Formats: sequence, structure tokens, C-alpha cells
Amino acid sequence: AGYLIKELITNNFIKYIHNIDCNPMLDPYEVGYEIAEFLACTQHIQFANTGSLAFISDYQGGLEILSDPQVLTHPYDDIFRDGNIERAVSMFEKEHKCNKFCKWSG
Repeated sequence: AGYLIKELITNNFIKYIHNIDCNPMLDPYEVGYEIAEFLACTQHIQFANTGSLAFISDYQGGLEILSDPQVLTHPYDDIFRDGNIERAVSMFEKEHKCNKFCKWSG
């Protein structure tokens, strides 16, 4: 028998960034917005460091833990299944809005 154990998210579940869009889903006044901005910056760094080929998206979870991220690639690679939205990667440079973390990281 096999078992999968996940850590319980004890605070509110938050969808920070959807896998169709590379920008935070939260408004600036909402709890978790700064975390979402930081996660958007990590996407920027991943995109740049993979030569515009991939980044992680679909960030969600609580304030202390993330759950079920999705790898997005371009060109599309079937190993990451249905959540791999090729358009999100091909449009990243056009749609990503740099934030204070992107500017800080260079």
C-alpha cells in the first residue's frame, strides 16, 4: 500500500498566482500580496535563468506553506501534463510586471 501525506494548511487558503497569468491574483491591500509579489519575482528569475524556457506557477497555499505548484514550459513538454500552459511562457515577457523584488534582484 502507498500513502501520500500532506501538511495541513491551518490558515486561509490563498491562490497567489494562477498558471494562466504571471501576475499576482491578489490586490495590494489583501493579505498575502507581498508574498505573491515575491513569488512573481521568482518566476522572473526562473524565466531568465532558463533562457525563457520555463518557470514555476500556480502558486497557492497558506501564509507559511505552498501547495501543488505547476511547471510551465515552452515549447510545450507533455511531462508536465494539462497544467502546462504554453501560452503563459510565450507571453511572459510581455505580461510580467516587474515589482520591487524584481528591481531589487537586478
